[in-house]
Formats: sequence, C-alpha cells, structure tokens
Amino acid sequence: MMIKKRIKLLLIFPLIQIIFLQASFAQLVNIEKQRKNIKNGWQGSIDFSLNSIQNSKNITQFSNDISIQYTHNHNTILILNDITLLRIKDNLEHYDLINKNFQHIRYNYTFEKPACLTYEFFVQNQQNKIRYINERFLVGTGLRIRILKTTSLTFYIAPLAMFEYEQLSDSLKNFSRMIKGDFYVSGNVKIADRISLSHVTYYQPALANLGGTIKLEQFKDFRLYSETNLAFTIIKNFLEYSLDLMLSYDSRPPVELKNHPLFYTIENKLTIKI
Repeated sequence: MMIKKRIKLLLIFPLIQIIFLQASFAQLVNIEKQRKNIKNGWQGSIDFSLNSIQNSKNITQFSNDISIQYTHNHNTILILNDITLLRIKDNLEHYDLINKNFQHIRYNYTFEKPACLTYEFFVQNQQNKIRYINERFLVGTGLRIRILKTTSLTFYIAPLAMFEYEQLSDSLKNFSRMIKGDFYVSGNVKIADRISLSHVTYYQPALANLGGTIKLEQFKDFRLYSETNLAFTIIKNFLEYSLDLMLSYDSRPPVELKNHPLFYTIENKLTIKI
C-alpha cells in the first residue's frame, strides 16, 4: 500500500510543482490589469469550465472566472471572481492539487475637480490551499492619484489602508486581525508604435495589530507583489506577443513556507485577437 502511494505521488509531483509556482501568485492579485477602459455601461466577461476525465483515476477540474465593470458618469464598479478546483480521486483517496477562490468588488468615484483624484473602496475574500490561506477578508479605502498623463505615458500612485482578517490552514492554526497599508504604483509607457511597457507594484506593510496569534512588527512585516509586462504588436489589431515578469514576497509566510518567502515566474504569451 505504501509503495502504491509513493508511485502516485511521484506521478503527480511534476504537475504539483507547476501548479504550485503558478498558484502562489494568488496571494496578492494584480487589480490594475483587470480595469477596463472608462466608458458608460457594462463590459467584461464570464467564463465557466468543467472537465472530467475517467480512467484509472477520476480527474475533475472546475473553474469560474468573472471580470465585469460597470461605469456611470463618475462612478465605476469592478467585480472579480476566480474559482479553481483540480482534484484527482481513486478508490482509496483523493488529492486536491488546487483549491482556491477569490472575490473582489471595487468602487471608484473619479472627481471632476481635480480630475486626477479617484476615491477607491474595496471588499475582498480569498482562500488558497496551496498558500495555506484558509480565509483572508479585506476591507480597504483610499485615494488613487494620477501623477502624469500624456499621449505615451500614464502614472498613478495610491496610498490606501485596509482591515485584514486572516486565518491560516497551517499546522499552528494561526490567525490575525490588523490594519495594513495597501500602497501601489502603476504606470504604462508607449515605447514605440508597436511596443508598450506596463508595471505595477503593491506594498502591504503591517500598521497595527488588533488581536490574534500572529503579532506582526510595524512596517517590518509586509507583502510585496510586482508585475512587469512588455508587449509587442506583431500585426495590428490581430497578433500580439507579451513577456511578463511576476514577483511575490512575504516577509513572514506560514511556517510550512518559511523557506519560500519569494516566488517569481516569467511568462511568454502569444495573443490572437478576433
């Protein structure tokens, strides 16, 4: 029995490695790339996927991805949902390779004067088994400030604050309640007619403990997420190539991940627009 179990783990281990590296970035999510062009009305997409494979094992995969934005004059609401489940099951046991979900609602009000200021309010819920996040609930608010806008360059900064409740599924059953900063900078530059560069960095330091088993030090304990995208238009309005670099760092990860505070990935993507 033990030998069979080891063989199963050896067979799925490469897949676990790939999924682990990709899913690790769900700890902090890039909201900036989910924003749509500002225009009145609804826009976005809703995707559902359900796959089932039956052979010597039963493999089930379910995913749901929702990205919807509604704008009316100065008001914008962004709704995001991302659920992924991948399970391998046989007669004896099952393995949940991915079990994560993420919901985010963000309200923006863009002031008429000065037009560079936008008020933001957001609510977020998140679970991620691979990152040992049993529950993470956020409520935050602040200002998004447009520092620069030209025909080829835009740049924003956002000093926000948020309440965070987090319950880990690690061996110590840690949980925390705290006030944290949610600071981010984002920008986009058009390098040439067919080349553009975009970047966003999120910095979330601990500001004040409100109770829990985890006692974080002010500003010394933080999360950092950075994403850079270089896009090349090969055929205008049809074919695009992009190179993405994503980096995620947690100064105090769950005990099971204490030797892995930093994750990064490089993605190459070819997009055909129809």
